[in-house]
Amino acid sequence: MKLQTKFFIILVLLVLVPSLVIISLTKGRFSSMVEVSTQKQVGMFAEQVSWSIQSSEEALADLQQTIAQILIESENAVTDPRVETSWIVHLTAQLDQLRQEQPFARYIEIKHENGKVLTHSGYPLQNLQNHPGRAFLQSDGHLFLSSTQSLPLNATSENYHLRIDIGLDNLERLIKTTRRKSHTMLMLQNADHDILIDDSSLASALDSALALISGNIGTANHSQAFTWNRSSFHLNQQSLSGQASLIVLSPNLNEEVFSENLYSQLSYVAVISLLFSLFIIHGMTTALITQPLKQFQNLVKNIMDGNLKQRLTMNRSDEVGQLSGSLEDLRKHLQDTSQHIEELAYFDTLTGLPNKVNFIDTIQKLIEKSNSSRHHVAILFFDLDNFKHVNDGLGHELGDTLLMQVGARLKESIRSHDVLSNSSREWNDENDAMIARLGGDEFTVVLSKIGSAGEAAKVAERILQRLSQSFLLKDSEIFISASIGISMFPKDGNTPEILLKNADLAMYSAKSNGKNNFRFYDAQMNTPMLERIELESSMRTALENHEFLLHFQPKIPLNGGHRYEYETLMRWQHPTRGMISPGLFIPMAEDCGYIQNLGDWAIEQCCIQIEQWNQRDIKPLSVSVNLSPVQLNYGNPLQTIKRCLAIYKVEPHQLEIEITESGLMQNENHAINLLRDIKALGVRIALDDFGTGYSSLAYLLRFPIDTLKIDRAFIKDLEHNEESLIVLETIISLAKRLNLEVVAEGVETEEQFKLLKDRDCDYIQGFYFSKPLIAEEAMDYVVEYFNALPETISVFPAPRRLPN
Repeated sequence: MKLQTKFFIILVLLVLVPSLVIISLTKGRFSSMVEVSTQKQVGMFAEQVSWSIQSSEEALADLQQTIAQILIESENAVTDPRVETSWIVHLTAQLDQLRQEQPFARYIEIKHENGKVLTHSGYPLQNLQNHPGRAFLQSDGHLFLSSTQSLPLNATSENYHLRIDIGLDNLERLIKTTRRKSHTMLMLQNADHDILIDDSSLASALDSALALISGNIGTANHSQAFTWNRSSFHLNQQSLSGQASLIVLSPNLNEEVFSENLYSQLSYVAVISLLFSLFIIHGMTTALITQPLKQFQNLVKNIMDGNLKQRLTMNRSDEVGQLSGSLEDLRKHLQDTSQHIEELAYFDTLTGLPNKVNFIDTIQKLIEKSNSSRHHVAILFFDLDNFKHVNDGLGHELGDTLLMQVGARLKESIRSHDVLSNSSREWNDENDAMIARLGGDEFTVVLSKIGSAGEAAKVAERILQRLSQSFLLKDSEIFISASIGISMFPKDGNTPEILLKNADLAMYSAKSNGKNNFRFYDAQMNTPMLERIELESSMRTALENHEFLLHFQPKIPLNGGHRYEYETLMRWQHPTRGMISPGLFIPMAEDCGYIQNLGDWAIEQCCIQIEQWNQRDIKPLSVSVNLSPVQLNYGNPLQTIKRCLAIYKVEPHQLEIEITESGLMQNENHAINLLRDIKALGVRIALDDFGTGYSSLAYLLRFPIDTLKIDRAFIKDLEHNEESLIVLETIISLAKRLNLEVVAEGVETEEQFKLLKDRDCDYIQGFYFSKPLIAEEAMDYVVEYFNALPETISVFPAPRRLPN
C-alpha cells in the first residue's frame, strides 16, 4: 500500500469520525459543564467574601471592646465638670492613637444618650446616616461596615452610643482582583436591598433582575441570564452572614452560539479534509517527512562542524515537531555551553567584569594599535585596603557582595559608554577604557587614547573618591579605601606582563605610603618592594621564634595613692635587622591579616604578666593593651579575652582595652556590639588619641568608655599655647562630668606636669617619667618612685628617673 493511500485512510479515521463524535458530545455536555463550573465559581467567591466580612466583623468587635474598656476606666472623671474637658481631650487622644494603630477604623464617635456628641476621631462618611446595629454601606466608591452600639457602663451611669465605621479594604481588593482576572463582577446587597455599586444604571438593572428571581434575601441561591451593555452574563445571588447577600455576574459564554459555530467549523474541516486529501497527500508526504529529514541532516552536519548559530524551527506539535524541538534544544544547549565556557575563560563570574586573560589580550591589542598613533596607554592596578579583614570578620558572602558593589562603582567612575561591554570581549576603536577583575580584591583599569599621565591621575583620583564613600552590607555601614599603582605604555614597558607587574609594584608603593592614594611606577620602587616582601615573610615566623616582646610604660596617678598602671607596647627584635619600629610592622601585619595573631598574643602575654604581678601581691594593678582597628572592626578578640580570664588568675578590672578613634569609623555597628560584650565581662575600655577624630563627642555617648586618653597633640605645646590649655581644661571637665578617668599622653616637661596636676588630670604618661620598659624594669621603676614619695603630699615632686 502506497504512502498516499495510508495517509488517506488515516485522514478519514482521524478527521471525519472524531469530528462527528465531538460534535455530538460537545453540544450536549457543554451547557451542563458551564453551569456546574459557574456554580462552583460562585461558591468559591461566596466563601472568600464571607471570610473577608467575618474578619472585618471580628476586628470591629475587638475595637468596640477596646473603646468600651477605655470608657469604663475613665467613667469617674466625667462626673466632675472641671475635669470633663481635659478628660474629653485625653479620651480623644486615645481614640486618635487607637485609629493610628488600627488604620482600618475610619471614624469613631461617642455620644451621650441624649444625642450630644461627646467626642469623635476621624471624619464621618459622606452621604451616610447612622444605622442602628450594623450595616454595610458605600461612600465615594468604597465599602464600609458601620456599627452603632449602646454602651451601658453600669446600672447608675449614663448610657453612651458608640458609632464605628471601618473600611472593607480586603473585600474591595478581592472584588477588583476578581474583575481584573476573570471579568467577573462581585457586588454586595445589604439588608436594605441596596446594591453597593457606583454604577447606577447597573444597579437599576440588577434590581429588576433580582425582583424576578426572589423577593426574599437569605433564602435559596438563584441564577438566571442577565444582559447589560450588550453583554451577556449569568446572574447569581447567594446569601451571606450578617443579613447580606452576594451578587455574582459571570460572563455568559453563549453556549448555543458557541456549539453551533463549533459544529459548523468541524463539519467544514471534515468535508474539506476528505475532498482535498487525495490532492495534498503527496505534498504532505514531502512537507511532513522528506523536508524535515533533510533539515535534520543539515543541522546535524552543522553541529558536527561547530556551527551552532544556524537555528532549526518547526512549529509542529507532532512527533516530527517534537524531534525538531529536541534538536533545537540540543543546539541551544551546546551554544549556551560554548558561550558559558567562553565567559568562564574571559569574564569574572562574580562581578561580570573581564578577567585577567581578557585584560591581557586587550592590552596587547591596544599596544599594537598605539604603535601607529600618538596616544598613550595607562594601566591602573589596585586592590582594596584591608579587604582580607572584611572577608575574615564578616564572612565571604558579604565580601563577595562588597566586591560586586566595588565593580559597580568602578563602572560609575569610568564613562559608561567608554567601557568594554560585558557581552563581548572584542575591543573596538570606540572603547576608551576597560575594567577588569584579576582575582580576589585586585582590579585593573586600562585607559587608551590619553595624551598624558595627568589624565590617568584624574581617573585614579575619581576612583579613590568614589570608593571612599560608605558601603552598606546588610545592616552594617562599611568604609574601605584602595591603593592604586599606575604604569604607562611605552615608558614603563612594552608588553602586557611588564606593564602589569610594574603597576603592581607601584600599587604596593602606594600602600606602604599610607594607603588610599596612587603612585606612578618608578624603577627605584623595586628594591623597597622586595625588602617589604622579605620582611613580611619573616614576620610570619617571628612569633614562633619569640622575636616579639611587650614593653610597659607607666601611667602615674596625680591625685595621690599608689596605683600600678601600665600600657603595653609591642616591639619586634629582628635577628638581623635589630629593633623594628611598630610604625613599620603593625601596618604590614594589618595588610596581610597577621594582626589577628599578634593581637591575640599581646592579650595573652598581658594577662600572663598581670598574673605574675598578682602573685607578688602588687595592688591595685591595671594593664592596658591596644586593640588594632582591624581586630575591632572585623575580628573577634572577645573569645581570646574570655579564654585568658578563665586560664590566668586575673581580675577583669585589671585588664583594660585601648581603642583609637580612627578604628571606630570602619564598621561601627560591629565595634559597638563587640565593646559592649567586652565591657560586660568587667574589662575596662579606654579611648586613645581622644580629640583627633571628627566625632569624638559622639563616641562618648555611643561607646562604653571608662577612660579618655588625651592625644599628645594637645600636650606638646601646652605651656606655650593658651588655646591648647583651654581645650585641655574642657576635655578634663567633660570627662569628670561623665565619670571618666583622664590620662594625658606625651608628657615630657615639668611645666606640662604641673599644669596637668593643677587641672585635676588623673594620670600622666610620657618620657617625663619613663619610656616603655620591659616588665620587671617598669615595675621596679614605679615601686622605687612610690617609695621615694613622702607619706602626705600636696604636689608630686619631680620624678627620679631610672636609667634607660
